[in-house]
Amino acid sequence: MERINGSAVRFTSRQKLIASLCFGAYLSAYLMRVNISIALPDIAKYLGYSDISAIGYIPGAFFWTYALGQLISGWLGDRISPKYMIAVGLFCSVVSNLAFSFASSLSSMIILWAVNGVFQSMLWAPIMKTIVLNFDGVRLGKMTFLMSMTLVVGYSLSWSASTVIKTFLDWRFVFSIPAVVGGIFAVVWTVLYKKDTSVPAFGKNTVSSKFSSLFRLKYFPLTVVLMLAVGLLHGIIKESINTWLPTMMDSFGSFSLSSTLGVLVIVPIINFIGIVFMRVIMAKGKSNSFYTVSVLLVISLAVAVVSVSLSFNTFALVALTVALSGLTFASNPVLTAFFPIEFAKWNCVSTVAGTVDCMIYFGAALSSPLTGFLADGSDWSRVTLMWSAVLLLAVISSVLLKKVSAKFFKTNT
Repeated sequence: MERINGSAVRFTSRQKLIASLCFGAYLSAYLMRVNISIALPDIAKYLGYSDISAIGYIPGAFFWTYALGQLISGWLGDRISPKYMIAVGLFCSVVSNLAFSFASSLSSMIILWAVNGVFQSMLWAPIMKTIVLNFDGVRLGKMTFLMSMTLVVGYSLSWSASTVIKTFLDWRFVFSIPAVVGGIFAVVWTVLYKKDTSVPAFGKNTVSSKFSSLFRLKYFPLTVVLMLAVGLLHGIIKESINTWLPTMMDSFGSFSLSSTLGVLVIVPIINFIGIVFMRVIMAKGKSNSFYTVSVLLVISLAVAVVSVSLSFNTFALVALTVALSGLTFASNPVLTAFFPIEFAKWNCVSTVAGTVDCMIYFGAALSSPLTGFLADGSDWSRVTLMWSAVLLLAVISSVLLKKVSAKFFKTNT
């Protein structure tokens, strides 16, 4: 338990409620979007496609609309109540998933999943705004770390549940059942989240300024460009793995249902270790999020290079891909949560969170069809080469970002 002046740091009753609601809201979101990863092979068979690259446009459509939606939602999240944005996003995502479960053509699936992307984009940035409004100091750090665990729990729960559902029922239930769960929580959120805190968690000294005015500050434009570049490159790797890992295993034909479930059980453990590893690196870097990302990306590049040399070995490739997944899970909360909090004094956390997340999912939108094309059914060696090249660019960008951001914060503090 972390302490201040010898006293244990605990959440207040309201903070415990907010923490539960924010965690549950984003966990529900994951259930209604990660499910597509498990359903893709079955959808391809249902539609009569032997080439998995064709169905890559379904998650690709989600990533494009999600990315564009983040720009709008991030800006709105700093200006209107997060309660209503999150409620609308959850309810409409429920409708999109239910409609998808009845879809019968590739075009209708692409459209419906694109719509799901629009409404899912209304969640993360307002959630970050809610956290900043209700937590401060050490509690803010604890809550931000807690939210990073939604990636681990969300992916593991969605992957494992969806695998069981499609095995014993049908791929359509992979969308309808999470929709029911999401609908229940949407009601819970709407009823229990009574009002927003009107006073920023950083107190009266919080600087109120428009996001655009920041561009007049020295080093800020270059900091933003590099930050968004890192987000874009990270998104290419992250969703290339998260979307296609189950399909990769399915294409090898050497993994039974029990083996697949075994890997899907191991993946969240590795992802959890990645999150804890991130916190250790951040502690060593004196809570410098830019330093943390640089270190994680360097390690990721090393793993990717090894995966290129061992891409011929099915089990080694899957093991290295799982390890790389853990590293992307470690980097993601730093980019989407800790980066935005760095700009809290300018009162634009939601805007920064939405903008960075936008670039991550632009990268994801590019990676989904690209990965399917490079894999070409079951040849994943070209995919590992792509991972290495992208991570090399990410490492260069992150090292430059670390140097430039240090100058920015030193100059404008």
